[in-house]
Amino acid sequence: MRQLVQLQKQADDFKTLHTEMIFVFREEKSGVDGLKKIKDRTKTGFTLALDRDKKSTKVYSTKRMTFDNFVIDRKGNVQAVIDGTLRDRATADELLKVLRKIEG
Repeated sequence: MRQLVQLQKQADDFKTLHTEMIFVFREEKSGVDGLKKIKDRTKTGFTLALDRDKKSTKVYSTKRMTFDNFVIDRKGNVQAVIDGTLRDRATADELLKVLRKIEG
């Protein structure tokens, strides 16, 4: 949740780059109710999604408890993967750097 709060602080920068931020949770045991609580606590305007069966995310993340961030372009191609761990996830600056490079 710390990452969501930090990224939300720079939401305008992401918006300027025409970026849609989607966070997919695979281990949220409380399901949709859990996502609602996360959204309320973090006050994020980003999209939160749930994939507990790992049907969609298995293409990107094959391991359990993976916290990598994927930058996917408009055509659905992965442009960058920023490695993450439970405690150390991609920062806004890291993501914005990749997005600016893509925008060229």
